[in-house]
Amino acid sequence: MSRAHYVVVEREDGWYVSFEQNVYGPCPGGRIGALITAVQAAQQAGKDGHEAQVLLRGSTGTLARAWTYGADPYPCPWAEEARLGAFPAKAARKPAPAAISKEAS
Repeated sequence: MSRAHYVVVEREDGWYVSFEQNVYGPCPGGRIGALITAVQAAQQAGKDGHEAQVLLRGSTGTLARAWTYGADPYPCPWAEEARLGAFPAKAARKPAPAAISKEAS
């Protein structure tokens, strides 16, 4: 089984996902958006038979494991919380005013 490591990195202009010498981004949604993108890709790689992991590169260059296929839940609970925080529920719409009917004379 081959390994698929997705590394989330921050650059001056945003957050990116690095995979096999390719860099994708900047990802919308900043750090959380990049992590969600990486986890989705790693989930598919895991389904395809790869040992898939998402790693987060810290400011000192160290790598920390953020998510592993088969060991961590999918979708990630933190991803759902972040999604809900990023896209708050819309306020309920006010009902349209009732049509004014004219009585026939």
